[in-house]
Amino acid sequence: MKQLKSITLSNIRRFGTDTTIELSRGATILLAPNGTGKTAFFEAIEFGLTGKISRLGDNLLPIIRDTQSMARVGLDFGDVQASAEVNNIGDVERTGDLSPLFPDTSPEDIPFLLRLTHLLDQREGEWLVKAEPKIAGSQLARLPIGKEGAQVSSALGGIRRALTEKLKHAKSSLEALEAEFNEWQSLTLERDLAASQSQGALRSRENIAESISDIARQAKSLDQLPAGLLVPPLGQDGLETVHDALEQLVQAKLDRLRDQISALTEVDGLIGRFISEQARSEQLGSDLVVAKQLLAQRAQDRAAVATRHEQFQQELVTAQDDRDAIIQQLNRHLNESKAKETVEQRKQVLATADKALSTAETLASSLRTEHEGNQQLGVQHDLINRQRAALLQIDADLLTARELVQRWEKAIQHVAEVAGAISGEVIKEDLLQEQLRTAVEWQIAAETEELAARSQHEALTSAADSIRQAVASIAAHLPADRGDCPLCGEEHGSTILHERVAKALEAIDPNVVDAERRVKKSADALRERTEAVALAEAELKACKGRIIELEHQQAGLLADIDDLKSSVLLGGDTVPLAKESIRLREDANASAKLQLDEKQSNLAPPLTSEVFDKAKDAYDSAARALDIARQERSEASTRLEQATAALAAITADAPPAQTLEELSLAQNQNTNLIAELSAKVAAEKSALDRHQAQLSDVTNGVSELETQISDAQARLATVRASWRQLSFAGDPTAEVASSHEALLQSSVAELDRHSETLQTIKIEIGAWSKLEQARLAQGLMDRRRGELSEDAFTANLHQRVEDEQLEHRRLSLLSDAMDTLNQHLSTEIANVQKHVLAVVPRWQALLKRVVREQRFTGTNLDFRSLYRKERAEVSVPLHGEQVPVPAIASEAQLTDLQLTFLLSMAMDHQWSSWRGLLLDDPTQHHDLVHAASVFDVLRDYIVDHGFQVVIATHDALQARYFMRKLQNDGIEARIWSLAPTPDGVTASETPWPSPTRLTVIDQPSPSAEDEQPQ
Repeated sequence: MKQLKSITLSNIRRFGTDTTIELSRGATILLAPNGTGKTAFFEAIEFGLTGKISRLGDNLLPIIRDTQSMARVGLDFGDVQASAEVNNIGDVERTGDLSPLFPDTSPEDIPFLLRLTHLLDQREGEWLVKAEPKIAGSQLARLPIGKEGAQVSSALGGIRRALTEKLKHAKSSLEALEAEFNEWQSLTLERDLAASQSQGALRSRENIAESISDIARQAKSLDQLPAGLLVPPLGQDGLETVHDALEQLVQAKLDRLRDQISALTEVDGLIGRFISEQARSEQLGSDLVVAKQLLAQRAQDRAAVATRHEQFQQELVTAQDDRDAIIQQLNRHLNESKAKETVEQRKQVLATADKALSTAETLASSLRTEHEGNQQLGVQHDLINRQRAALLQIDADLLTARELVQRWEKAIQHVAEVAGAISGEVIKEDLLQEQLRTAVEWQIAAETEELAARSQHEALTSAADSIRQAVASIAAHLPADRGDCPLCGEEHGSTILHERVAKALEAIDPNVVDAERRVKKSADALRERTEAVALAEAELKACKGRIIELEHQQAGLLADIDDLKSSVLLGGDTVPLAKESIRLREDANASAKLQLDEKQSNLAPPLTSEVFDKAKDAYDSAARALDIARQERSEASTRLEQATAALAAITADAPPAQTLEELSLAQNQNTNLIAELSAKVAAEKSALDRHQAQLSDVTNGVSELETQISDAQARLATVRASWRQLSFAGDPTAEVASSHEALLQSSVAELDRHSETLQTIKIEIGAWSKLEQARLAQGLMDRRRGELSEDAFTANLHQRVEDEQLEHRRLSLLSDAMDTLNQHLSTEIANVQKHVLAVVPRWQALLKRVVREQRFTGTNLDFRSLYRKERAEVSVPLHGEQVPVPAIASEAQLTDLQLTFLLSMAMDHQWSSWRGLLLDDPTQHHDLVHAASVFDVLRDYIVDHGFQVVIATHDALQARYFMRKLQNDGIEARIWSLAPTPDGVTASETPWPSPTRLTVIDQPSPSAEDEQPQ
């Protein structure tokens, strides 16, 4: 795996020239106040890796330090170096080959992939846990897994659209050819049908036109026909048009005449109504003249009465005005006297209210002083009691802390015991390994011996059989008198030769028997060695199992010790410091309790609830009485001011010109005059109403007569209009109606004959039309077929339709294949999405370690495709439903969610050979206890998974805590501090003392977890 060894920054934002920061293999901590350049450091790494900075887009000029002309960053990965430089005109120059870091990765995908697995920056709006579903989905889609499928799916959309367009064009062409083929068949059928319907003798068009002209002249409609259509040369359309026009004219005249004949049935009623309405209209005219003369007389009488009524009414109005003036002056005298009495009464009420207010204020002041003293005493006692309860809680916490210390000491002792046991088991494991190697060597030697013995036995057995057979054959065929040996050729003599042959036959069997004994012996030895090896392996496996179990036990104990170290109750990361912290807090708590006791003893004893409530009720009553007194005094003052203002308003005007007695006398005289005038006005009003009623009756009678005359005249006009609609002149008479009916019947009969003749002519014109249709169809068919015969053209057209159908069917099959491919591809993409979603269990497991609110441990990632676009959304359960995370998460919780997602993705999707974590102030919203959980997870990622961590923070306490934790675990780590200077921000490594290791005598060597800083 690659490691980033150092980074050199020149004029990056506020950084100076050639600022080099060497990074640790484990963790590198950047400690700097906000605004110094922590974020610029991570942007510089992004710029060096990609040549871009996502936050700045295409404009990289803000990354250059003010007054400088260029900015540069260099990255050193050991065997891989890379650099990027941008000048003040925006040109970017990059050097170095990063393909070993990002194999098989498109450059445009690297910025997104870095934010998924490497970089936690401050661009919270683009974090996956806060991003819009489209943006989040596009980020996940850039992962190497499934990326090709997404690209194929994207390209497949264009292919399918093009194929759909071709299929649509093929379908349109097929429909056009089918329509042309159907039209050709229709023309053939139409031609044959027209030819069959036009058979037989026909009159010429000229004779037909002459017949039409005769009928038009007889029907008096010749001038209404279209002009010029009956003049040779005659055409089919012209004949049809003239015939249809004449037929419509004749039919219209027939309909009109029949309607007139039907209307004649109403003539008798019209004549009778006309005579009766004419007589009634003359009588109503005579009555109207008499009624108008009576109306003029009634109007004259009413005018005289109205004049007298108006005169009396004017005199009454004058008398009423005099009465109002007298009443106004009388009210002026009365209001002034009442206002003066009201002012005196209000002054007396105000004086009484002032006395009551003074008494209530005195009483309320004394009772308030007493009640406030009681309250102050109770507050002091309550404060002391709460402080004492807090001290008692501290006692309980200290007792718990003592128990935790004892547990800590036991855990340390147990860790030492387990470490000793592990060392013993390791020594035993080495012995068992040596025994196993010896047993294996013996087993190999036994196998070699057994194989050699078996091979010898088989060779001897085979040789013995051959020799025995050969010797037996020699012995059988050896002559008794032969003395030379058939093998060596030497002369032994017949007797010695036969003796040697007999001895050879006897000597073969004992050698085979010895070989069998050796085989059995070596097989037994091999079995014993094999059993010994199996026994040694079993003992070694058991020993290793005990070591693993002890290591798990040791890890659990060390985790408990780490938890105890981070407990806020202990106040120290070593047992002595924790004990000293507990002792100091106990002493301080005891001193605080003594001070509280002394302070409470100096106070008066607390009041009983009865005494306190009695004093409070008395004060509340006095306060209410004071409020009432103040309100009454205010109301009395307001009423006095109102009475004074009313009196001033009354006396502001000039006093009345007459005395009260003079005004009373004038009032009596005015009252008598008004009564007299009112009687006269009432009498004249009654007479006026009576004359008005009479005038209205006469007017209504005149109007009614005029209405009746108008109705009679209207009915006469209606009768005359109906008579004229029947084509009659003058007033209705019976003689005129009879002669007109006979004339209409004659005209109808003549028009019926003309209509029947026209029907015959229509059949002849239709036959000529069929002949014309056949001729036109044949001409159109001849033009279409060209040089081909009708049969050849039909066959050619049919073949073209079949070819187009085959092409359409081929494109349809190809489209179906593309749809099937798209379905399978969608299924595969869904499988890829499931693989991406496999990160969720690890994510939730990390959230359990980092986020304190339990519901976030159910955080879910929804990654799916919608309309061929990837969508991703992070949600958390709430009220039985899934709610988007930004709706309920705080800033710290959002940071934890994004950080743990980044860590999970870094483990499950390792697309780069550099396992690095670039974390820009991930604990800026955390307290130390919360940050400790994050640091524990990062420590595990460094130790267990080999990640290189670069973390920035502005909190010196958190930085020192993380550094101490890393050193306690033996992890290589560095702290770099950033400081602004006139020449730009500089970086300096903060010296950190190496941890002092404790030496344990007569015990196994301590593990890294046992080493404590002094």
